[in-house]
Amino acid sequence: MEVFEVLQYFLGTAKEVFLCPFPAAWGREAVVVNCFSPGETVVCLVSGERGEHWARVAEGFGLSVIRLGGYGGKPPQAEDLYLLFEAERASSIKGVFVTHLEREEPFAVDLEALGRVCRSFDVLYALDVSESFGVFPLSLDESAVDVAVAESPLLSRNRSLLVVGEKAWRARSSARCPRFALDFAELQRLSAGQELSSSCFEFLLNLRSVGRETVWERRKFLASLFRRGAEALGFQVVHGMAAFPSVTCLRLPEGIVEDEVLLAFEREGIWSGKVAKKDRTIWVRHGDTLKVAEILGLLFVLGEVLRGKGQKVGISTMLAGMEVDWSG
Repeated sequence: MEVFEVLQYFLGTAKEVFLCPFPAAWGREAVVVNCFSPGETVVCLVSGERGEHWARVAEGFGLSVIRLGGYGGKPPQAEDLYLLFEAERASSIKGVFVTHLEREEPFAVDLEALGRVCRSFDVLYALDVSESFGVFPLSLDESAVDVAVAESPLLSRNRSLLVVGEKAWRARSSARCPRFALDFAELQRLSAGQELSSSCFEFLLNLRSVGRETVWERRKFLASLFRRGAEALGFQVVHGMAAFPSVTCLRLPEGIVEDEVLLAFEREGIWSGKVAKKDRTIWVRHGDTLKVAEILGLLFVLGEVLRGKGQKVGISTMLAGMEVDWSG
């Protein structure tokens, strides 16, 4: 099976997929410069860092940006987008930028519902699925997504994907933003020579054999396992058990500094980071494993940080808190 067939499977698309040697931030810029022109109006659904980055990039290239936020702590809904289009019909909105999952928020947007709205108003639908690639059972074609970007530890660092459909290619022919090396045609040529490492490709093949829906259920189980273990150690799970099984946000106990925990995870090659505007809170990426042993490894890293501060850590208490029958 070809690399690109596997990638298309996890993205739920028959559209062309480019494998790019740069992070998703560049991919979002590629979408903007290939599909739009200065002065055109676009909508950015903003509920976190990635959505705000869409907006800043679009503004940097001279686009007029409408930021659409959610209500009651939830991300923007399809109804919100529909009402905006009805109110702004005369402004000729050309595109919508959406982030499926944000690290800062526990909710996933409804991709199919948003796609129906974009299709009914004939606007280009651009999507970032970095946090859900290989985790969430994506169906980009069923959701009417025209162009998408993704990055993931499953692809290795500084690698990202671009999904480019016919509507995005057509938009490129009239787009007037300067694009240089980020031109879709150049990225298409560059992608032809890109390969995943044998270990990454083998892992994706194994996931493919398991199936998207089964992987999704397994991810949710492992996320629950990690969160219960972290709570047993004294960390607070910020976002509960919402539909976000690739990343967990933790509020640190008293006496623990973010950088200490981040450095400990970095030494183990684990993706983590601070949560913007939330003091003493970190996010931990665990969506690139299907193994209970690796989840336990993440928890032992947290335990080592606590022990380094002189705190007594009861591993048996942690395991009991996870409510798993370890005898089997």
